[in-house]
This record gives sequence, C-alpha cells and structure tokens, in this order.
Amino acid sequence: MSTSSAPDVAESSRAGQQAEQQPEPEPQRKWVALVSAAVLLGNEDERAQQIPVGSDVLLDLNDPPLPSYLVLHPRVVADPRRNDGPLSAYILAVDRSAACILVQVVEGNRPDFFLCNTHRRTVTIFPSVRNLRPHLSIGLIADPRHRGHYMVAQLHPTTSDDQPNGILCYSTVIRRWFIRGLDLRQAHMRNPFSETGVLAHDGRLWWFALAYGVFFCDPCRPLYEHLKLRFLPLPDDCEMEGDVAFDPRIKTLIDQRRCVRLSEGKLRFVMIRGLSYDELVDVPAAAANPTVRMWTLDDPEGPDPWTFEYEVAFAEIWENKTYTDAGLLPDEVPHVALVDPNNHFVVYFFQGSKLFGVDMREKNVVGCKECLIDRDQLRFQSSRPIVDAWELPPPPPTLPGDDSSSPDDEVCSTESFPEEKKSQVTESVNSWLTQARLEWTRDTDASEENWRAWKMAPPTSEENSGGQADDEPEMQFSLSL
Repeated sequence: MSTSSAPDVAESSRAGQQAEQQPEPEPQRKWVALVSAAVLLGNEDERAQQIPVGSDVLLDLNDPPLPSYLVLHPRVVADPRRNDGPLSAYILAVDRSAACILVQVVEGNRPDFFLCNTHRRTVTIFPSVRNLRPHLSIGLIADPRHRGHYMVAQLHPTTSDDQPNGILCYSTVIRRWFIRGLDLRQAHMRNPFSETGVLAHDGRLWWFALAYGVFFCDPCRPLYEHLKLRFLPLPDDCEMEGDVAFDPRIKTLIDQRRCVRLSEGKLRFVMIRGLSYDELVDVPAAAANPTVRMWTLDDPEGPDPWTFEYEVAFAEIWENKTYTDAGLLPDEVPHVALVDPNNHFVVYFFQGSKLFGVDMREKNVVGCKECLIDRDQLRFQSSRPIVDAWELPPPPPTLPGDDSSSPDDEVCSTESFPEEKKSQVTESVNSWLTQARLEWTRDTDASEENWRAWKMAPPTSEENSGGQADDEPEMQFSLSL
C-alpha cells in the first residue's frame, strides 16, 4: 500500500485550487451585425498609427445587435493625399466559409475593388474594368475547384434580341476579368435587371428580385460548360405584378418590408404583410393589422420549393412588455433588417436608429441597441443591405509543419502550400485555360490604373507572363445561346 508524501499532497491541493480559480473562457461569438459602410481611416487618425506594419485590415467586432465594422488603413488607397473627390468604402459581399470580404473604395467617381483577408489582415486590389455596371449587384463565392480562391460575378442580362446575355466574372486563380455566356431561357423568366442583392449559398450565387423571385447559377462551373441562370418565383401570393420593382418609391418600400437571408443553413424569405404600397392609401398601421411571415427554401429543384414557417401579428409583439421597455414605439411598423443566422425564429428590425431582435415564438424583444450609421457614406449601390449578419469564420487551420506562432501562417493559402501543392495548382490552372481555348489580347501600355494595381499587389516572377489590360476584360468567351 503506497502513501503520498506531504509535499505531494500540498502540491496537488494547490493545483486543484488553481484549477478552481481559473476563469471559464468566454463563449465564442458566432456572428455579428456587420455594417456595409466600411471605416476608411485617415493618415492623421490615431488608430491608423497603432496598426502594425503589414496590416491593412482590422475588424471592430461587437455582440449583436451592436454594430460591427470593417476598418481599412489609409494605405489601402493608392495615393491618400489626392483630393479629386469624396472618398467612401463599402462592403459588396462577404464569404461565410473563410475570412474574405469584397470591398469597393470609391474616390470621386472612380471605383476600386479589394478582396480583404481578415485573417492575414491584408488586401488585394483587382484590375479595373469598364464593363462593370454600378447599379447591379456583385457576388462573391468560394471556388470549389481551387482551394483558397474566389470568383466574383455580376449578371449582365439584356432585353435586346441582338445582345446576348452574359455574366461578368473575376477569378482570383487567373487574376483576370472575363465574360461568360449565360442562358436565360426558361418559362416564366422575369427580368434580372430588377435584382437588388446577392449572396452565396450551396455552391451557387443567388440574386434576389424581392418583388417576384430569385435567380441562381453556379459561376464556378468549368469554362467549357455553358452557364444556365434559373428563376425561382416567390411563394404564392407574394409576387407583385407589373414593373413595380423599377419604381424608386416602391423599391424603397420593398427593401424595407422584404428580405432573403441565410439562417441555419437555409435561405429564408421574410415579408411584412398587410401594408399598402400605394402612397394614396393612408391607413394607420394598427388598423392594417400587419404581420411578419417567413418561408424556407427547402427544395429549389422541386415543385414546391418554399415551406411556410410562421406568421406573427405585430399587435402581439407591441403588447409585449419587453417592446416598450426597450424604448420602442408600438403601432409603428419597423423595417425588416436581418435574420439571426443561428435561429430563424429571431428576426431583427430597424426602428429609427435602433436595431432590435424579436423572438417570434415568444413575441418578445431579445436585444435592442443604437446602430448609428452615416447613411451618406453609402452613396453608391451596394450588393449588401446597410447592415447584415456575418457568421464569423472559424480560426484558420494550421498546416503540417507550420509554426502556429507565426501570424503570417494564420490563413490557408497557396503561399503556405508545399512545393508539390504549388505544382498541382499550376497544372490545374493550365488545364483550366486549355479547356476553355482562351484567346486574349494584351495592352502593353502601363496606364496609371495598372501602375496602381501593380503597386498594391506586385506580381511574382511566375505571374509576369500574363498581365491584363486596364479597363478591359482580357478574355471573351462565346456568348451564343
């Protein structure tokens, strides 16, 4: 029979006390309410002076419904001393699976596009392109065939029989803009020009025309395959007739009363029902008995794609004590903002500058905070609403042999691959280009825009063999249908 000595017992007792006194780790924040207007710091801003060298991106994160912000260093702009026009930055799209955010920085009327890696805290500027249509949404989707790379896409539909439909794309694999053919032929197809937002889900991009339906396709399909854009009508009794989506006044009301968001891995359509879209009809909100409805997109390929979830009357929410305790005004219908990405029963609304969530099962307010946003910063069309939920990506993986203490290795990218991985990526790119039988021309004039792009992201020796002309998609693919 063995016994423990007194020093051993004392040491064990101290270890147990230390374990009991050690505070429990704070729960991991799962998502934030990310404001689309990014914060672009000035050279004199104290926060810019505190940002470490080599970091261009910071995240100011808060628990929802408090707003969170993307913060950009002044050096993101090619020449911050220029005063050609007002400077603004806003988020076009975010990637839910990794840590990348697509941002547009506008100086005067000149836009620049940046892909921000929030793990590495760096930005990459895209070459400019004149084919971009500023009034249409731009989507960002991870490229499943090229690990760590993305595709940026914008629909280019046409109403003319002489002009083919297409989709403008940018691939981070080949670092070029190009146009692909797009087949819109489908029964009951609506006009894609009316889309007002886009997000990535289930390996496809989904463009929303909140007046009548959803368009979706996979822009990452191999280049030798023809893309097909599909149209999915909204649930029954939700489609609006005519060209109401092109009326600016009605479009504003639609954006305030409808949204499509991701929650629990599915697309959810939220609609405030009961209010008139006719400005000549003046009915008090309480008399109209408005309600909140939600549907879930369960089977986009099936005959009944939408599943009805619930309908809750605002009268039940207004009479709950938590509503007035939060300082909210009853009998005033708020604007729909977003859906909790982890709980589809919690919907967030705007009332004035207050962002608040409501649990639709309990009809009570689960959080309410001031969300002060300078809406003047969003002078240009954005693919995102002014505030939207962003599910925070998991911590970056550590590859075998990497030093986990190195901040530069906190991202999965081709720069961290072994040499054989680099060779595989190169072979994949070459195969991709060969299959598409690409033809391109190259403008050898080094314009100012090219110089700015090269300055922000100097090409490596392996990249010097394929530059892109400024303001022009280098690759044109067949647009015949």
